[in-house]
Amino acid sequence: MTWVTWRQHRQEALWALVFTALLGGCVAYVAWQLSVASGNCPRIVGSSTCLSGDPLGQIAQSLVRFNLFTYGLVVLPALAGAFIGAPLVAREIENGTQHLAWTQGVTRVRWLLVKLVLVVVPLVAAGALVGYLEVVLLNVQGPQTNRWDVFDQQTPIVPAATLFALALGVAFGALIGRSVPAMAATLVAFVIVRVGIAELVRSHYIAPIMKTTHDLNAVGIQADPMAWWLGFPVYYDSTGQFLGNLIGQSAGRQPSYVVQYFQPGDRFWTFQAIEAAILCSLALLSPRLRYLLGDATRYLRF
Repeated sequence: MTWVTWRQHRQEALWALVFTALLGGCVAYVAWQLSVASGNCPRIVGSSTCLSGDPLGQIAQSLVRFNLFTYGLVVLPALAGAFIGAPLVAREIENGTQHLAWTQGVTRVRWLLVKLVLVVVPLVAAGALVGYLEVVLLNVQGPQTNRWDVFDQQTPIVPAATLFALALGVAFGALIGRSVPAMAATLVAFVIVRVGIAELVRSHYIAPIMKTTHDLNAVGIQADPMAWWLGFPVYYDSTGQFLGNLIGQSAGRQPSYVVQYFQPGDRFWTFQAIEAAILCSLALLSPRLRYLLGDATRYLRF
């Protein structure tokens, strides 16, 4: 069964290995160049990238300029779910090859579990490795780097999102039974969930802190560059009447104080752990995946 699974998915494994090696290599190379150049770089808040001007440094500058590794870490889970997770079961149903496996003394549960273990575990491990390299890169950049800006590109979010995308792919593949529609459904569902969590849920994991000050410049990154500042500052006059989100929005009325909500930098890893747990729960508690593992249907359809 192991050999058959390898033969079926060796092409996807090769592409996954190439993509992961390329992505991880880019992150590691930039981190190395930053480390080499760090002795000659001033530590300025808001300026976390300092690279040498030699040919090796220029290569790293090109990688940083095009954000290849940053974008790659965002799309890695989606690609894994759509192009590897979705066809994992859908292709078998399309070709009817699952029946051949079941007539060879292989139960449906074992058939599926072998596929999941041999395919999902290495991909999640690869996501964890690349996400960890991004953490190393940020550590090399120094404490002036705002990790909130690259929240989705670090471990444990990258492997958790990869697991969730693969679970979605397997579920849609079993539900639809055709590879291409399952791939499309996986991409759409994954994007909706990830964007929904980022835009609507993430900032509420822990109640944000409200900062009120009469110093109109003491909010936002000027006040704490390591914090995640939510929305725009809100200005009020001396009577407490709302003036707007920008100074000068109410003609003839001077703002007296400003209010803005934020999440402090020391909550970053707590937020990472919470979101990773949410994504893993969505993957492991997916009803369709549970039905698959429970062998609840005859042809892995719901």
